[in-house]
Amino acid sequence: MPGVEIRLWARREAPLAFARERRLADICSQELKEAVSGAELVVLCTPTGTFANLAEKFGQWLGKETIVTDVGSTKGNVHAGAGSYLKKTGHIFVGSHPMAGSEKQGIEHAQADLFQKAVVAITNENRADEGSVARVSDFWHLLGASVFQTSAACHDGIVALISHIPHLYAALAARAAMLGKMDANDLRAMASTGFRDTTRVCSGSPELWTDILTQNAEAICPFLEQSIADQQRLQQLLKEGRREELQQWLSEAKQSRESIC
Repeated sequence: MPGVEIRLWARREAPLAFARERRLADICSQELKEAVSGAELVVLCTPTGTFANLAEKFGQWLGKETIVTDVGSTKGNVHAGAGSYLKKTGHIFVGSHPMAGSEKQGIEHAQADLFQKAVVAITNENRADEGSVARVSDFWHLLGASVFQTSAACHDGIVALISHIPHLYAALAARAAMLGKMDANDLRAMASTGFRDTTRVCSGSPELWTDILTQNAEAICPFLEQSIADQQRLQQLLKEGRREELQQWLSEAKQSRESIC
């Protein structure tokens, strides 16, 4: 984008070398000071568990007008950690979560059009001024996304239902194939789009998803308990051959999906 300088920071040299070779950023550095000094906007794209520590390290080099945002998939913990620290030290933090991406990890899987027609949740628990919230919204609009402003608690409850629990069930489906103790070659020969589509998301980084799930456990667990009760009901319907009730159960699931997607 003309007139915009992009700086990229990473702990390891390998992703920086990849970005440097392809000219993805104007500055690619392992030095936080070089990355954030004089920046108008800082976007945290590391695992959410590292945000607070990073903020404490780079906060000293931020200008008073610099806005910090993020792409983390949990928001309550981010506002309580990095957001609170930045506010306490006189800096500006506005939470962001773009609902876009894939199970693939690393800069080599980056997509230029990733945020086109995506929805980005904006949260403001640390009470940044409206002008700063508007600037973060404008940033996402420039990348082709639309913005949905909500509270951190509402965000975390929504993503528990539409992202985090589905991830757990994708993992359960993949584990079920393992627990069935069928020949792996036979499973591979017959597995098709249904299995691949259902389990795709659990191919994401286990380390990253451990971070996400533990940090949103408070929102996930009540919904998970409800879902476990629903599974127990399903098991009873199957055991007792209650076809009409099973069909109704499946119809409700279909209706739920079609009302959301």
